[in-house]
Amino acid sequence: LGAADYAITEAGFGADLGAEKFLDIKCRAANLKPSAVVVVGTVRALKMHGGLKKDQLGDENLEALEKGIPNLLRHVSNIKNVYKLPSVVAVNRFPTDTDAEIELIISECKKLGVNVVLSTVWADGGKGGEDLAREVVRLCEQEKGDFTFSYDTSLTIAEKIEAVVKKIYGGEGINILPSALKQIATLEANGYGNLPVCMSKTQYS
Repeated sequence: LGAADYAITEAGFGADLGAEKFLDIKCRAANLKPSAVVVVGTVRALKMHGGLKKDQLGDENLEALEKGIPNLLRHVSNIKNVYKLPSVVAVNRFPTDTDAEIELIISECKKLGVNVVLSTVWADGGKGGEDLAREVVRLCEQEKGDFTFSYDTSLTIAEKIEAVVKKIYGGEGINILPSALKQIATLEANGYGNLPVCMSKTQYS
């Protein structure tokens, strides 16, 4: 952070996993306040979320893309509405992506007030990322976020788990098994109740 004007960290696997841990745990412990967030996506991945198989991803399919886009929009919403940070969606564009598919992503993200920038670094090297870099700089310099965590550490462990489940994962609530309740009670009795929680989930949720 002290060696450059801008420091970028990769906190991957979505705003519900890597980013949640980076923002709720690391930033809290290190007293960091991110200036902006880049949410990365691809047309191919969104169409797969929409139900297509890998051998079908090369053809234009707006219906499948429309079904898959809510996955991306949830991550964007988490960053904007839970963590209160400015963000941009970077779409890694591939030759099979059509203009109509790109326009659909752009229009849906605009509804949330978030810009979309195409990235072609895989084909064009650094030049393919210049537009994205300019947008990140703009967000850092012109957009002022009000960074907040998804929960306060003063909550109980169960309350913190529930906050992540509801705010980040979109769940209705939590069901803690008796063995886990015993572990939570032990942790709180030993003085660890005021720490952040490190959450995980399966790839099917």
